[in-house]
Amino acid sequence: MIDLKRYSRILPTSQFVLLNLTLGVGTSLILLNAGAYLPMLPYIAGSAGESIAYAVWGQSDYFTAMGAALLIARPLMLRFGPKNVVIFAYLLFATACITALMTIPFFFVYTCTRIVQGIAAGLSITPSFFLLLEYYREDRQKTAIYLWGLTLFMPFSIGPVLGGWLAYEMGDWRLLFIFSFFTALLVAGILWALLADWEDKVDTSFHISSPMRLFILFFISVLTLQEFFDVGLLSDLSSRFPILWWLFFASALLAWFFWYENGRSNNPLVRFSLFTHPNYAFGMLILSLAFMCFQAAIVEYILRLQGVEGYTAWHVGLIFLPLFVFSKPLSILASNLIHKGYDPRFLACISLITFAISFWWISGYIRPASWEELLWPQFLEGAALGLFFVPMTAVALSHVPKADHLHAVDLLNTIRNIAAGVAITLADIGWDRLTEFERNHLTSPDSSNAWRFTSLFNDNHLLHEQISLHASLLAINDLFYVLSLVFAILAVLIWFARPSPQKEADSDMPLLEALGEEP
Repeated sequence: MIDLKRYSRILPTSQFVLLNLTLGVGTSLILLNAGAYLPMLPYIAGSAGESIAYAVWGQSDYFTAMGAALLIARPLMLRFGPKNVVIFAYLLFATACITALMTIPFFFVYTCTRIVQGIAAGLSITPSFFLLLEYYREDRQKTAIYLWGLTLFMPFSIGPVLGGWLAYEMGDWRLLFIFSFFTALLVAGILWALLADWEDKVDTSFHISSPMRLFILFFISVLTLQEFFDVGLLSDLSSRFPILWWLFFASALLAWFFWYENGRSNNPLVRFSLFTHPNYAFGMLILSLAFMCFQAAIVEYILRLQGVEGYTAWHVGLIFLPLFVFSKPLSILASNLIHKGYDPRFLACISLITFAISFWWISGYIRPASWEELLWPQFLEGAALGLFFVPMTAVALSHVPKADHLHAVDLLNTIRNIAAGVAITLADIGWDRLTEFERNHLTSPDSSNAWRFTSLFNDNHLLHEQISLHASLLAINDLFYVLSLVFAILAVLIWFARPSPQKEADSDMPLLEALGEEP
């Protein structure tokens, strides 16, 4: 039997267990609202009376808002304490969930509620982690870190399963927001009651006004950039030029204004001096590009398996369940190997090569493929995911001074999630280009192509449908073939990072690695 009294620093055993469960459920809820949303996109588009191109906005904006909020979470936690920030975040999330249910007919307002959900998600994750650590004995905090890490891979594996089950098996995707509303309220209520007598350690001398003002500038800038790609998605970046130019100009102007104000602030939101350290900017670039490709692969696979190959949302969700099998065990293995002195570039290279092999495998299917066949590459993809975050975080932080580690990790997570939001729309734009390429190829003057289709179909409408279907099936394989090449190139580029200096074991590294795995 595990003696929980040896783990809790303050709380009685029953309250300590309840705190762990509550924070675990709350964080899982936040993350599942990202992953579960994807299989629901066709259903959401149908309920709102919009195309999937519009429905995608709710997902891309969620990631952008969550990434930006990760950057302000620690200053808020410093000023108000992790308990107050976490409770506020869950109350805000619950409010956004119920508002989303009431605004579905007004799709612009509904998309704004997804932005608020993303902000609440970003505000809750890091303070929840540090709140959990506060109640563990110092010599047992490694256990808390491992338990915390189990929840961080859920949006990639469990999330699509939940979303598919609610949309297809339960028959109503709105149940996600109903369930999220009551669960978020319950989490906030339990934390308030459980920790009512505990006073947060706050720094009353820390002025939050300057970081908040800078955050507003930063957030509006990145959200405007995201809207540039969202609008571009509707036209494949080939029309709507007046709107696109105005959005791009506004984003660039706001970004410059943020950079100027951040540089002259005594409490800067972003420490640009981090980019002077070897590996940090390069590691961030590789990390963001790889995560963009991974996010694009998940989004497009879920959408195209439903829209092109005809799978239900439930079966599509189940395809991603194998990601969970190897992801966390290999993440723990990567952490242990790095602590023993293994070069993180080597482990990151293995991860990127494994991604490349997995996507190359997917690109080789004769489609439409059977459901059982589609499962096997996902085991390999889960292994690649497990080896990805910890080594890439170690590479990026290898030359950063210890005093800047926490801020450096926050900035990594922020840029990575903003890049993921952009990737969701870029993937759809890329999909349109690949589909058009294959359609042109199938209808080219090549006599074999013309004979094959015209001999099978006398009806022009049916001929057009079949050409579009075959072009889409080929485009799925094209997409994953391109992504496999990108990951292969990244596997080579990672070796251009400088070797990590030989250091003594850092007791804070498990904590930094757990933070680096945050979505």
